[in-house]
Amino acid sequence: MAFEPLKINTAERRGKLSLTIDSQSRLTVSRPAQRELNIKPYQYVVISVDVENKRIGVAKQELAKVPNATAIKMDKRGYLGASAGRSVCEKLGLPHEELPVKFHDIGWIDENGSRWRAFELSE
Repeated sequence: MAFEPLKINTAERRGKLSLTIDSQSRLTVSRPAQRELNIKPYQYVVISVDVENKRIGVAKQELAKVPNATAIKMDKRGYLGASAGRSVCEKLGLPHEELPVKFHDIGWIDENGSRWRAFELSE
């Protein structure tokens, strides 16, 4: 049997705005999402969780005026850290066995005077 080369559409995989919680519970922002949100390494963001719709909201710290929110610094690889990932998993009831999970972009949402970039859990 002869080898048959694979044709992989890399353009389809690239350019997707998403957040991922990996198997080590680290919350990661994709490069396209970083560009869309205009987040650079070592800048702070605020994370919000919509439990009912299984969504995560992300906003730059200086743009978000959210009381009782903790700002999280993104590292140079796009990680927001394991504590953020574990907190999201806990709020959404995602067991560690189901990791990794991906959240796809659904656009901007204005809520209570804050503008969030929303990401919904992929099925």
